Amino acid sequence: MARVLLIDDDAEIRETTAIRLQIGGHHVISAASPQEALTVAAGQPRFDVAVLDLHLPRVNGDELLDLLRENSATADLPVVFYSANAPHATSVHGLSLADTRLTKGRPLNSLLATISCLSG
Repeated sequence: MARVLLIDDDAEIRETTAIRLQIGGHHVISAASPQEALTVAAGQPRFDVAVLDLHLPRVNGDELLDLLRENSATADLPVVFYSANAPHATSVHGLSLADTRLTKGRPLNSLLATISCLSG
């Protein structure tokens, strides 16, 4: 079981994804904004993996990832981009820093498998 930080500003997607991850045996803490995510991520206990959307209000996924990498408490936190965008829409910068990237349209089983791999 992984401790997962789920970051998505879309309440419906966030709730659906969190429920599915919980059914898969993971402990999920959700954040609706980058600011909330940074506050929660720096707390204790530490997260095993973060799942984040690329298109967030005020700070996009790339920028949030940079902020996570700059903070000593979250610098080595594995990150999965989970976005509705086509793969080519992800910036090279984000891909170079994230551990993996999945498209929201793909089955949540792919996300579960990825989380298990990164947190194991």
